[in-house]
Amino acid sequence: MFIRSGKLEEREYQKNIFESAKDVNTLVVIPTGLGKTVISIMIADYRLSRYSNSQVLFLAPTKPLISQHYKTFYSIMDIPLGMVSGEVPAGERKNVYEVSRIVFATPQTIENDLDKRILNLSKFSLLVVDEAHHTIGNYSYVKIAKEYMASAQHPLIIALTASPASDREKISAICQNLSISNVEMRAEDDPDVARYVKSKVVEEIRLKLTKEIEEIVVRLQLFTQEQIAALQNIGLLKTASLKKINRVTILMLQKSLQARMLSGKRNFYTIRGIIITSKLLKLYHAMLLISTQSIGAFNRFLNKILKEGTSKTDKELAKSAEIQWMYKESKRLLDAGLEHPKLAKLSRILSESFSPDQRAIIFTQYRDTVDVICNMLKGVKDIRPVKFIGQGKGGLSQKEQVEIIRGFEEGVYNVLVSTSVSEEGISIKGVDLAIFYETIPSGIRSIQRRGRVGRFNAGKIFILITEGTNDEGYYWAAKHKESRMKKLIKKIKSNPETLKNDGTLNPFV
Repeated sequence: MFIRSGKLEEREYQKNIFESAKDVNTLVVIPTGLGKTVISIMIADYRLSRYSNSQVLFLAPTKPLISQHYKTFYSIMDIPLGMVSGEVPAGERKNVYEVSRIVFATPQTIENDLDKRILNLSKFSLLVVDEAHHTIGNYSYVKIAKEYMASAQHPLIIALTASPASDREKISAICQNLSISNVEMRAEDDPDVARYVKSKVVEEIRLKLTKEIEEIVVRLQLFTQEQIAALQNIGLLKTASLKKINRVTILMLQKSLQARMLSGKRNFYTIRGIIITSKLLKLYHAMLLISTQSIGAFNRFLNKILKEGTSKTDKELAKSAEIQWMYKESKRLLDAGLEHPKLAKLSRILSESFSPDQRAIIFTQYRDTVDVICNMLKGVKDIRPVKFIGQGKGGLSQKEQVEIIRGFEEGVYNVLVSTSVSEEGISIKGVDLAIFYETIPSGIRSIQRRGRVGRFNAGKIFILITEGTNDEGYYWAAKHKESRMKKLIKKIKSNPETLKNDGTLNPFV
């Protein structure tokens, strides 16, 4: 009724999911790039036609993602649309709610307006929850869904995600929080999906650390062990095996000590334990940088400790002869033109497997590494790199993010060097190649990274893995989590009626 003629290509699996989900709260799980938004358009059109005076609320975690969905709906549907965020004054938001048939918003904005009674959900016949795997804990989606189900005259929730979770408890929580009683899941090899999936070639590249970096790593490991021994000398972690002590162990100990402080048990051993655990967490981060990221990022991190650090932790580290040596040695290597082997490999990949008219995304965890990569690529022929990072301190505004994506798609830039901000949701057209600069232990994020490639054409993915480092452990952790998630999804797909019995995933927990 509201869809413009010839504007929507309805694929077989989209039609099948629409028929299943149009009247019952449904979790829709399909691979990135296969048109979850199109399914929501079909259901929105159906609900607005069936309930003539009703509205639709479309939620997504970020403003750029909301803007993207708004533009997609605008190009396909002939109906009043509105978009709100915290940057829009309350009076204007109230007006948008009153005149728009479909409202696009971030969940935080909607939660605030529900609290302030600026918005009433009674007339909304559809709530679309994009990136629904966020619907756990205290995230705004949880409160909004509860209020919506309680107040809407004709409620329906459609939850969209490419990757719900890798364990039963989280999937169960998502379904319970959204009152889900139906699940529609598709994999790339399902009969009604396979012909729409573009091929992706994944190549894992294993690299060895240089002798210069290995020397820093060894001395950093010894210094770390000295700090663990210092903890044991004051009576902490005395019974723990040295091999089993890692970053998670230290983080848990620190939280325990901080809780002890808050309860009033303030003594020398507690205070000293907090300082040493803080030092250890910084040393673990330094190890991650030098072994999996770059000498440049490692040197910047030490420079902040030595030159800018004001905490007791930083001051103690700055006095250490070992930290001073590592800083000077890493600077010497940089001055000599030496870097982490990943950077040279990355440059070779772009030179050999990439042409200037293509588009590539390089994913990395840290902003310092983004800077290092961008600076290196500026000297590579025919490469036009651009940084793409989150907001935060010194980051990009959402408006700047939108402009960069537009420039990337139009060819102003041909290599996007990005942190996790580009992993989720945002549609980036025409990406031919992706490079994972490091591995990540999250199955969901691995799926999202891969989903950036091959949306419209066949694509290639390179995963850089430094042997003997966290890269290897994180790689297998993500593999196992993704495998568990697929098994859970397969189990749910094979027993859909069991799920519908009580609207939860209790049968699978």
